[in-house]
Amino acid sequence: MKRREGERKLMKPYSYLITADHIAGGNNKFWAACGTDSLYAQIGTEDGKDLLKRMQDKGTCRYLRNHHTLSSLMKDGFPDAGGDVYSEDTDGNPVYQFEKINDVFRTYLEYGIKPIVELDFMPDQLSRKVAGGGEEEGIYLNRSYPNDWNKWHRLLKAFVKNLADTFGTEEIRAWYFEVWNEPDGWPVEDWPQFHRMYDIFADAVLSVDRQLKIGGPGSFKQDFLHDFLEHVCNGINWITGERGTRIDFISHHIYGMSGSWLDEYPLVMPSVQRFNQEILWLSRLIGSYPQLEGAEFHLNEWGVCSHYEKKAGDYPALEIRNSEFSACFFVKLTDCIRQIGRQFGFEVSLMLYWGFCLEAVRGECFAGNRDLMTVSCIPKPIQMSFEMMGMMGSHLLQTEGRNAGGPVGCMAAGEGNEMQLLLYHFDETEQYEETAEGEIKIAGLMDGTYRIRRMLLDREHHNTYRMWQKYGSPEHPEGDVLKKIKAAGEFSWDEEDSVEVQGGMLEIKQTLPVQSIIFFSIGKTEEL
Repeated sequence: MKRREGERKLMKPYSYLITADHIAGGNNKFWAACGTDSLYAQIGTEDGKDLLKRMQDKGTCRYLRNHHTLSSLMKDGFPDAGGDVYSEDTDGNPVYQFEKINDVFRTYLEYGIKPIVELDFMPDQLSRKVAGGGEEEGIYLNRSYPNDWNKWHRLLKAFVKNLADTFGTEEIRAWYFEVWNEPDGWPVEDWPQFHRMYDIFADAVLSVDRQLKIGGPGSFKQDFLHDFLEHVCNGINWITGERGTRIDFISHHIYGMSGSWLDEYPLVMPSVQRFNQEILWLSRLIGSYPQLEGAEFHLNEWGVCSHYEKKAGDYPALEIRNSEFSACFFVKLTDCIRQIGRQFGFEVSLMLYWGFCLEAVRGECFAGNRDLMTVSCIPKPIQMSFEMMGMMGSHLLQTEGRNAGGPVGCMAAGEGNEMQLLLYHFDETEQYEETAEGEIKIAGLMDGTYRIRRMLLDREHHNTYRMWQKYGSPEHPEGDVLKKIKAAGEFSWDEEDSVEVQGGMLEIKQTLPVQSIIFFSIGKTEEL
């Protein structure tokens, strides 16, 4: 990403105060989730298994989500990437095939991960047919409403009952069942048909067990979500004829920028502020419906840029999906969402990154896709930032700062006898000076000797992408070069100090390079 021309602004020194003996709440790891279109195929590869194991070891993924649960998916490199659960015999009678998807979800559970079950898209035999083939008014037919509502209802019910029989009702009560993905592209006149789909979906899923968690719509347009919420709160239910339909979670998608803008200059670069503004708008929308009190909100697709298959070779601006930019973006976004919850009372229950290991499976190295891992099981910097977040303790500590929400931010947590801090300097527009100067004060400590350890992620440290560039950006790194690149993606301490605390206060002065994250571990030596 090129820097702006002209002089940079001077940044005021940052200052944060952390109260070590004041717990501000539990650390629910709402950010620990991901997915991608062809996930069902990717998890069966060696690279996919490697990433799943890494996620399990580092505690960075609680939920996985994927499209095409019910339909087929034929993609380049993935000839059979959908769930493909439905067909019909010569007499038009339904034939269900649930073994494949059961195996997929069984794999999730083996790695300690729960499914978000999207009940989409339409199987071919249930899709509307028109003369001329696969599209009608720009809508892919298997992404629209069914040609036989009763068959679709029976399919949903049979599928969910299969899950209850296979995994146990108690287990699937911990999962989420989502009606669809991004129905926003339908013509406005077809939106009532989606409302009908949701009501039938809710009836089918809850007929298996009333304690299952249902929701949607997986939207990305505000006007569509508004219309949908008006239906579930005040509309007439297509099944019961009564007002309203149950919804346990509301799902919506936000990206820092659209991939459709990449050909346009000057580029509209992604910013965390875009997320903040839309989330606050959503909080007002959802808060205007008393019926939605208690419903969870899921940001169940996010990324710095949409259009996950676009590559940096064609669009150089997408280097940000390879570099420290995405890592810092993720940490700042998580911090801001936590602050929105604290200051405005609107909690994001789940935040799901849309990316997995597509580059690795295709044998492409740092192609600029939205992946967490690239070829040869090399973690991208964003995966490293997920792992830093994963090391934060089980309870959050009270944190106050002069620059909260700005280029410099700080999060604090505790676990046992240790405290963890995550300090970042991230300026999306690069309008500030190279480094930030400031201090962190930690109050409420017992006097004694403390060990402080630091790990830095920036252009020069723990950055697999920059290490890859250092060795000439090889298309297929191997040998010692591969070892050195992968070593940059492993957790190790850069500094370790011992300090004496008197009067219960510890002061840490820290210079922060621009676009950087520092993870601190702090503990009293005799208690470690």
